[in-house]
Formats: sequence, C-alpha cells, structure tokens
Amino acid sequence: MKPLVPSFVAAGIALGAAGAQGVETIAVLELRSRANPVVAAELSDRVREAVRRALPQARVVDSEENADFVIGGRISRGGLGYRAWLELRDQSGDVLQRASATASNRSELAEAIDGAAVDLVRSRQEAGGPITIAPLPAVPAPAEPPEDALNLEADAGVLVAWDRARRIEAHGKESPQDAAAAWRRVADMRGQNPFREIALTRAAGWEAYAAGRRALDAQLASDTARLRRVLPLASVTDSAKIDLLVRFAAAHGFDKVSPLVALLPSAELRARAELSLDCEVKEAHACVQLANAADEAKDAKAALDYLDRACAAGAPSACAESGDRWLQGDLRDPARAVAALQRGCDAANAAACVRLARVYEEGDGAPPNAKTAVDLREKACAAGDGKSCRRLAGMSEEPARVADLLRKGCEGGDALSCALSTKEPAIVQRQLQEAAAGVAKPAPIARPASATEKPAAKPPPPPSPRTEVEPSHDRAAAGMAMVAFGALAATAAVMMNSDDAQPRRAFRSALVAGSQPQSGSNRTLTLVFGGAAALSAGAGLVLLFTKPDKPQAPKVGVGVSPAGVVVSGNFR
Repeated sequence: MKPLVPSFVAAGIALGAAGAQGVETIAVLELRSRANPVVAAELSDRVREAVRRALPQARVVDSEENADFVIGGRISRGGLGYRAWLELRDQSGDVLQRASATASNRSELAEAIDGAAVDLVRSRQEAGGPITIAPLPAVPAPAEPPEDALNLEADAGVLVAWDRARRIEAHGKESPQDAAAAWRRVADMRGQNPFREIALTRAAGWEAYAAGRRALDAQLASDTARLRRVLPLASVTDSAKIDLLVRFAAAHGFDKVSPLVALLPSAELRARAELSLDCEVKEAHACVQLANAADEAKDAKAALDYLDRACAAGAPSACAESGDRWLQGDLRDPARAVAALQRGCDAANAAACVRLARVYEEGDGAPPNAKTAVDLREKACAAGDGKSCRRLAGMSEEPARVADLLRKGCEGGDALSCALSTKEPAIVQRQLQEAAAGVAKPAPIARPASATEKPAAKPPPPPSPRTEVEPSHDRAAAGMAMVAFGALAATAAVMMNSDDAQPRRAFRSALVAGSQPQSGSNRTLTLVFGGAAALSAGAGLVLLFTKPDKPQAPKVGVGVSPAGVVVSGNFR
C-alpha cells in the first residue's frame, strides 16, 4: 500500500494523541501586519478568544511548540479598508483550511475576524479532521516447523492441527480471523506439542492483521462520509479539494475515489481532479497536461514539478524539457538537469541527448568532457537527430563513415546533410573539418553537383585595367592629329610669308621661345613650315585611309626642334 503524505501522518498522530488525552492543543500565533502592529496584536487576542469559544475542549496557546495545529495569518490595509487572512496548519506546516475577513474600520474588522476564526475551526470540524490511516501489519510469512518437530514423541493430533492451520493461513489475507483461530487451536492443544510457541506467535500476527483490516474499513467509511460533506462546500478552495481526493486515493486505493470526484461542483474541476489522480499513479500524459496548465497560469515551479513527475513516469520528452528548464533562470539546478537529461537520453530521446551533449561541450552544468559529448552525439544521431550526424561527420577521418553519417543526417531531416551527401566524401570531409575549425568558406550547397565533381579551380586574378587604346582607334587618332598639325604648319608658313611683320614676329617668338635662331631668313622658316605641313598632312591621310594587315600602335613621332618641325616613325 502506498504510504501517506507526511502531513497527514503527522496530523493523524496529533489527533490520535489528542483523542487519547481528551485535549487538543491549538497554537494561535501573532498576526503579521506592516501597517499597524498594535492592531495586529489586538486582533491576535480576539482570534484566541474566538477559538476558545468555538472549541471549549481544546487548549489554546500562543507558541507552536508541541501544538497539534497552528493558526496564523496577516493583516493589510488598503484603500477599501482592512483585510485579514487566517490559515490552519498541521504540525508539518501543510495548510489544512483558510479563511478571510474584510472591514472598513478597526471595530468592524475585530468583529469580522471573530467570525473568520470560528469558520476556520468549524470547517476543520466539518471535514472531520485530515484523512488518516494506520498502516496494516505485514501479512505473516508461511510457517516453517522447527527442526525437532517431527519426532516420535509429538502427538499425532498436534501434527494434524499444524497441517490444517498452514492450509487455512494460505488464504489468511482474505480471512485473517480464521487463520488466527486455527493457530490459536494449535497453541492450545495439550500433550507433546513442539509447535506451541510458534503457533502463539502466528496467531498474534494474524489477529493484528485482522484488527488493522477492521480499522481500515472503519476509516474508509469515515473518510468517505467526510469528503461527501466537504467537497461540495464553496468555502474550500479547489486546490484543497483536489489534494483531499489525492490523499484519499493514496490511503484507500484509487478504485474507491471515482464516486467522490463526481461530487465536485464543476466539470472543469472534475477534469483537473482526474488528471491529478492519473498523474499520481504515474500516467505521464496527465502530468504533461498539468504542466501545460501550470505554464498557462504562469506557475513555473508547479510546471517544472509536473514535468519531473512525467519524466519519472516514463515520458522522455518531458525529461528533455525538464532538464532544459533546470538549467535556466531562478530555478537553475544543474544536478537535477543532468539527471533528467540522462534519463531522457537513456530512453533514446534525441532532444535530451543533444541538450546533454551541449552541457559537456560548453561546460554549462558539468565540467567539459569531449569524449562524453561525442558519445552523446552518437546517441542523438542514432535517435534521429540529423544535425548531430552531420557534426560527427565533420569529426571523422574515414570517407565511408562520413558518407554514412551524412546519409543518416539526411534521413534525420537535416537539409545540409542531404546536400553534402551528393558530393565526394573526401571533399565533404575536408569542408566539414574546415568549417569546424572556424575557417570561413562559401556555402557548399550553392548548386547540385555530381559525385565525381572535382573542386573548382580558383578563378584567375582579374586583369589590370587597360591603359592603351585599340589599334584601329590609335591609327585614326594619330591620322587626325597629323592632319591637324599639317594644317597648323601650313598656316604658320602663310603667316611667315605675309607682309604683317608684327604678328609674324610674335608667332615666331612664341614658337621658338628660349632658343637662339641659327638663321634670320624668313624664307627658310617658311620653307620649313610648308614642308612640315605637307609631310604631316600626307602621313595623316595615309593613316586615315589605309588599313594594315595586323593592327598595331602607330609609331609616328612629331616634334619641334630649334631648326624646325621633325616628323618620324613607321607609317605602315
């Protein structure tokens, strides 16, 4: 039989002691108040007086030492007046009942808190006290005769009674009183009776078991009657009702609680109670649903508790979620996280193995351990995590194993593994190793490739910008330049030969500035400029209207010397 929750065991012991002595001790502690401690002290005395009036047979004290039950609470003051909260706790600190009172002023609050205190103790009386049960004694083991029992001096009648008692006690669990009576007859037989001592012991054991069964049946009837009265009450909170049903089921069996669940006032509460009962008997799906409900209610601690229970009930996905949450926030507990993740990974849950591998890879929750991390990645890959398979492929030195791991990764839903699996294993191996080493490389899945594709050669460096013009363009430009120069030289010759001396001298001076003329003859200059004009214009026309077999840059040079204009080069 499943043991009781400690709070009920403690409360049961307290009530049993109180019943034996006829006196129940209730401690009423000082109420807490930040707004007005004086008011809190006055109201604490009012609560003690109210409890004495409601329970005249009880002993009311102000210290919780050796008390059977404890009443405590607090007082607050707001815009609407005063409010007081009271709660009744057992020896272990579990809350059994709650009550509250509100008022607009101190005098009204004193009267209201009297009523709240009376309601608190009366509600406990209505509930009949907490559910309690005395555990059954162990079923006596089959009897074995003493070594010297079968001897010629033992009476035959005693041997017959011994044999009969052993046959009856084989069904002693269903009829413990019959087994006790059979052993009692063996112990009472006269004559040579080597079984007297053992028969007395077994008779006492079966009598104790029978008494425990009778007490259990009486307790079951009493607790059932109490819950039938308490569950429909609006003053009892929903969580307290569910807690009572769970404890009832733990004490008397889950097969006896279903009729009581039907007494809950709403369908929603009945559904919650059913889930709580199923979770209590290790139905993992019920624990997960309760965890989801706790998440919606923003109760992170309760949600984590239900996930732990779902994990213990055999839900590996709950183990993965629980372990991840134990590594985060204010509830962080790395030891519990590792235990939960290990349990989930042992059950072949890929998410649990991956998260646990990260713990050892990153040193978050446990000392870094590369070997353990690799082993966990192997389990995650085997459980269907494609990314872990690809990660292992990057660590392998064997092309065949790389190909196999990438195939598994693709089957595990990793798109990158699918793309890489079409490439040459040796190439993929090198790329994965470079990626693992942190080398920045282009993505290897830019386009599909065949299995025999060779790595693309590096493109040649871009050519330097061209600084020369195409040959045909060079010829045309040079031809035009030479024709223009010829025209200019012809103009100069004409001006030299004109009667206007001043412009002629200015032009000549500008043209030959910085040089000393070797001849002062105007006729000579005129001839020079005229010849240069003819040669330059002719060469330019040749370049413009002829086309060489092989284009090449012009090799014609034009210059001015102190003696005149010089034109040289290749006109082909």
